[in-house]
Amino acid sequence: MEKKRKIELETLNALKEKKMSEVFGDKGKKEKKEPKKKAKKQNQFNEGIIIQVGECGTKSFIKKSSSGKKNLRKIFNVVVFGIFLLMAGIIWFLFVEYQSFRLYKTKNKEIVALGKKYEEEQKMKAAELKDLKNLSLDNVQNVPEDKKNLMLSIIPSGSPLLRELFVTSPFGERVHPITHERKFHHGIDLRVDIGNPVVSTAIGRVSFAGVKGGYGNVVIVDHMYGFQTAYAHLNKILVKEGEIVGKGKIIAEGGSSGHSTGPHLHYEVRYNGTPIQPKNFIDWDSKNFNIIFKNERSVPWEYFLTIMGKN
Repeated sequence: MEKKRKIELETLNALKEKKMSEVFGDKGKKEKKEPKKKAKKQNQFNEGIIIQVGECGTKSFIKKSSSGKKNLRKIFNVVVFGIFLLMAGIIWFLFVEYQSFRLYKTKNKEIVALGKKYEEEQKMKAAELKDLKNLSLDNVQNVPEDKKNLMLSIIPSGSPLLRELFVTSPFGERVHPITHERKFHHGIDLRVDIGNPVVSTAIGRVSFAGVKGGYGNVVIVDHMYGFQTAYAHLNKILVKEGEIVGKGKIIAEGGSSGHSTGPHLHYEVRYNGTPIQPKNFIDWDSKNFNIIFKNERSVPWEYFLTIMGKN
């Protein structure tokens, strides 16, 4: 019994030891394995840190690279825009210069054309001067008859009245009949009855028709080549400003308007604005064609004779 109990105790102890050994043996193994696991975990942790650090560095590098690219793009865009502005400025400058050149070229053509025209005019004047050597005031009768009549129709000639002439005050220095002052009389006064017809002495255009100070009712007619006639102290005006009148056209009625001592016509002939002796033009007609050239020397008649003498 005791042996049996002893054996059972030994068996039980053996089982205990076995169990203990198994228990402690597994723990030791675990303790041995744990450092490896810890080392592995540490390595994994370290690797994770390295990876994270690497990722951060990569991200930082990527961010820096992306920022650098953006800066490069900005710089590139600024440079391209600057080049564009420069090219636009150059193109605009060239355009302005081209327009200036075209304008200069056009003006230059006009100057050249004017120069040619001036040369032609000088040649014509030279030819006219040559003709004048052959056409003097002594042989004005050589002017063709039709040219004489034309000249008499475009330059004031003949009487401004349809009645017999009677001069009441001549052209030149005189004592004014109203103010009694010595003044130059720029026209000639012809006796009229109120209502007598007054006619234009040449073809022309009415430049004035109305009241003019002491002259009363006045008509002024502009003729060719700088000639002008004036008719004053009229009773009634029968034309309007701007109207074209022919030689012999009735333009007014004689009267005594303005500063006047009685009915009369104040008649003036002007050349380039200067009053000249109207009696010379009143006496000028086809029968006495050369009389005007001898008596009125203030007009360059040679020029008109040259024009009229050409066939």
